[in-house]
Amino acid sequence: MKHKILIVEDEIPFSMTLDALLRGAGYEPLVANTAEDGLELARLHRPALVLLDVMVPAMGGWALCQRIREFSDAPVVFLTAVGDTDSVVKGLKLGADDYLVKPVNSAELLARVWARLRRREQTPMTLPDSFGNGELVIDRAAHQVWVRGQEVELRPREFDMLVCLVDHADEVVTTVDLAMAVWGWADDTAVDGIKTYIHHLRRKIEADPALPRWIQTVRGVGYRFRSG
Repeated sequence: MKHKILIVEDEIPFSMTLDALLRGAGYEPLVANTAEDGLELARLHRPALVLLDVMVPAMGGWALCQRIREFSDAPVVFLTAVGDTDSVVKGLKLGADDYLVKPVNSAELLARVWARLRRREQTPMTLPDSFGNGELVIDRAAHQVWVRGQEVELRPREFDMLVCLVDHADEVVTTVDLAMAVWGWADDTAVDGIKTYIHHLRRKIEADPALPRWIQTVRGVGYRFRSG
């Protein structure tokens, strides 16, 4: 299967050049000329890698990188004419994986793309059989949960939802991704049901469900499990 690579670049001739280059190398490019369109394509297609221009309108590349990091761990490679050290450091701190300064050598770009994709594929995700942070303990094999030393009975869907959030601790899990993980589909009914399940889950594990410590709402996006 071809890797999907998202190109977010407002210089249309350059984006067309990148599209042709990647297509010729066997990838499936997705092209956006604004940050907002890039965000929409990233959510819809979940590309394997993102090539992102820092100066792309309207929210800008910095902000777009942060937004993508809320729901994806795909490598982000900045393409920009701004190559000073402070800008490079800023991009990496925002979650970018690489930084290429324009004009970009075609062979180098393809080599960087190949290396980032290969590195990602060679780093398998290994999930522990249990989770514990001192107050919350989850045994996924036994389907058991303890809160402050007391066993809590969770329904299967509630357990699956908690495990999904814990597996992505300190990351934002969108309501769509949560629905897919729990139900296997993400139609309007499934997405709407997430809020109800989160409500019940908080009542069972949070000391104060009205002021949740662990399961936090990220308005308009989804939820985050805070591990600390």
